[in-house]
Amino acid sequence: MARSEAYEVVVVGGGIGGCFAAAAAAAEGADVVQLERKPAEEGGFIACGDAIKSPTDPKKYPGPIDMNAIVSDEAVLADGNINQIEWWDEELGVRKVLPYDKHSNVIDRYEFGQRLLEQTGDLGVTQHYDTVVNEIVQNGTVQGVRAIRKGEPVRYDADVVIDAAGAQSIIQDLVDFDSLDAPVDVTFEKPHYTHFGSAYREIVETKEPVEYANSIVGKPLEEMGYIWYFPRTERIINIGLGFQMNKPPIALADRLKQDIQSRPEYEGAIVHERFNKKNKLGAALALRRPLDSMVAPGYLTAGCAAGTTHAITGKGIRGAALSGYSAGRAAAEAVADGDVSEESLWQHNHYLYVEHGEGTKLAARDAYNVAAGSIEIPILRAIAAVLPEEEIREVVGTETSIDDFSSKLAIVTGALKNAISHYRAGSFSHLGVSVGELYAALSGFKTTREYVNRYEDHYWEYPESREEYFEWLSERNRLDEEFYDALELDAQHRKY
Repeated sequence: MARSEAYEVVVVGGGIGGCFAAAAAAAEGADVVQLERKPAEEGGFIACGDAIKSPTDPKKYPGPIDMNAIVSDEAVLADGNINQIEWWDEELGVRKVLPYDKHSNVIDRYEFGQRLLEQTGDLGVTQHYDTVVNEIVQNGTVQGVRAIRKGEPVRYDADVVIDAAGAQSIIQDLVDFDSLDAPVDVTFEKPHYTHFGSAYREIVETKEPVEYANSIVGKPLEEMGYIWYFPRTERIINIGLGFQMNKPPIALADRLKQDIQSRPEYEGAIVHERFNKKNKLGAALALRRPLDSMVAPGYLTAGCAAGTTHAITGKGIRGAALSGYSAGRAAAEAVADGDVSEESLWQHNHYLYVEHGEGTKLAARDAYNVAAGSIEIPILRAIAAVLPEEEIREVVGTETSIDDFSSKLAIVTGALKNAISHYRAGSFSHLGVSVGELYAALSGFKTTREYVNRYEDHYWEYPESREEYFEWLSERNRLDEEFYDALELDAQHRKY
């Protein structure tokens, strides 16, 4: 017979979203247990590019977690002098450089995760490792989970369950959303497998310093994805790659090996073992807009399980932290009020989309992902080659905006001039991309950019209450159809 334990909030997941959620809920006075499937010594160990910008900004990393203490730890902050992003397409002779207005950082993700878990525990959260959730307890509301902890069955009863178990979380499959109490029956949105990406990375040590130690570098793949080089030091480099799972599969480890064997700086490089011997690792991540709603009676979701990653780059640390904080705060307030209804938890949605706005920016930029998924890779590479750096910054970021007519005109003019220059140099001849195809793709990009702005405007109007949600959702779905029609997308490329 399973042992039973009771808490006010159960958080499933020991990653960034789970730690920020558990810490925020505990800081608000809730009795919280955090469940992590890995043993304690492996907590926080995931495949990640490890880049993090402005980690001490309380607007970007709110709540009781002390990010200053974490990133001041020398074992965590591996490289605090990253001052630019670079995009290389070596076949085309392209090297785009996008300087940061403020420097960025590369962290050791394992050490970072360990410090997050330590702080979360210090804030009064009960932490159970080696615990795998396999069933949901529900009766009108989600009321807990059943799990196997170190080989023994345990039932965790709770007022609220927070799903922060990542892209591979099974919690949303276990919950019977149709049977939960709600004023209007609606099926909870569940991401499709094509909304996710697959990634693999290694930490290697080179014999000599690399010349791009101040940069995070991206390079194109033959499918929709990219290879990355993120330096931790001048000689210790996080190298990896990822692609979207709506495309044919890639043998990730073999493809990465093929790439580094072509580069002289990696000759004789070894897998780095100072921080953790298991420095070859794969993972899944969300490459979609955040869920339309991240709440249900007794239930919230955060992090990659909620789709809070950047749909083009896969950046997810900040989205996980923000959504985790929001979920934990909403859960604790609902418990204190004795009301865990969907309406009571709705503030989680509104915070991400309106009060903070990160969810709105992520949702809008998913339009670039939708458009890119319908374009052949050689044409995508050509577009990246001719777009001015300021426009690429707009695509891969969430903090900049180019809205005035003169700026848009300059971008289009700059892209066309770059295209003519590349064709005169013969740069695109071996890609098999014609002038007409490239100009048509640039026209589609311009259309997509207009819809990015329209999506952003619509998400800023995300409703404060569930009663207004369905009208908002209907209008968003209409905007989807209009966008698909504007790009003349067939059924195969209509993402949602």
